[in-house]
Amino acid sequence: MATHGRTRTRSRARTRAPYDRRAAEVRPRADEPIYDVPPPAAPPPPAPNWRDDVLSLSGLNVLAGIWLIISPWVLNYGPGDPKWNNVVFGAIIALLALAKIGGALRATWLSAVNAVIGVWLFVAAFTIDSSWTAGWNDIILGVIVFLLALGSASASERGAAAPVA
Repeated sequence: MATHGRTRTRSRARTRAPYDRRAAEVRPRADEPIYDVPPPAAPPPPAPNWRDDVLSLSGLNVLAGIWLIISPWVLNYGPGDPKWNNVVFGAIIALLALAKIGGALRATWLSAVNAVIGVWLFVAAFTIDSSWTAGWNDIILGVIVFLLALGSASASERGAAAPVA
């Protein structure tokens, strides 16, 4: 019987020892942080909405076109400055940008035409304007219209690549 008790004690010790180690590995102490679980990932930044980009950039181009239309009278252009240039091209810029806002969001060619007009306004400052007031106005508006048109065209291209929803 003495041997039987000894064997019995050994078998209990053998079965409990691995169980106790596993329990210690699974349950950390209360004051220790758990490192097994990775911290939650930050949510991805929201993707830019191409429609909002087209609408806002084209809306700014509408404002630029309106300014071009009224600028000869607001800035008191001289007699040698071609008021017709600003009025005609301001109206074209505003109408093309309004067409994009009105629903032609994916029509990149409308923005391309506005970009060409922006280049023309820049060139006109050095070729047909006779005063610095008209020249600086055309330089600044030419750059603004060109950059807004490029941004709108880029957003339209993203829209053309996006699935139709």
